[in-house]
Amino acid sequence: MGRPADVGEAIRRTGVDTVVRAQAVAGAFVVGASFIDTTPYMPERFAAGRARFGGVDVRWMKDGVQLRGEWLGGRPFDGTQTTGGYVDVIVHRPVMGPVTALGRVERLDYDSDPQFALATQRYWAGARIRFWKGLATSFGVGHQTGQMTQSRRTAFDVGLTLALRAGL
Repeated sequence: MGRPADVGEAIRRTGVDTVVRAQAVAGAFVVGASFIDTTPYMPERFAAGRARFGGVDVRWMKDGVQLRGEWLGGRPFDGTQTTGGYVDVIVHRPVMGPVTALGRVERLDYDSDPQFALATQRYWAGARIRFWKGLATSFGVGHQTGQMTQSRRTAFDVGLTLALRAGL
């Protein structure tokens, strides 16, 4: 249990938050379930009630291949319903050298007043390349389908990371 202490543009109202998480491991599988009960970040005149979501997730990893997925459902505030999830695969095999590949599929359904209803899917493919110790680049391309507010449906991301580590 806790209280919101958000910083930035999306700040939740005051109140008590509850988060519960349980997970189990069986061989190469990790199975989990989560629940959150919190206050919405939108003003109460628009978003009455509490935000409540539950989800289940599964991970499997073997020989440099990881499959993950999560499904969630709940409501961001009274009078709405949101369901969605993702499945992704991350591959880093010795034959790939410094390259790690990623593929991901996401879906989100926001059921509310027809004016605000949303159903969208997003697809991502990308890679991370480690050059030297803590220096790496990552890049990917994503495409979104369904209803959305963005005018461009395809995005390309590139990043450069330098991680510096020191022992204590």
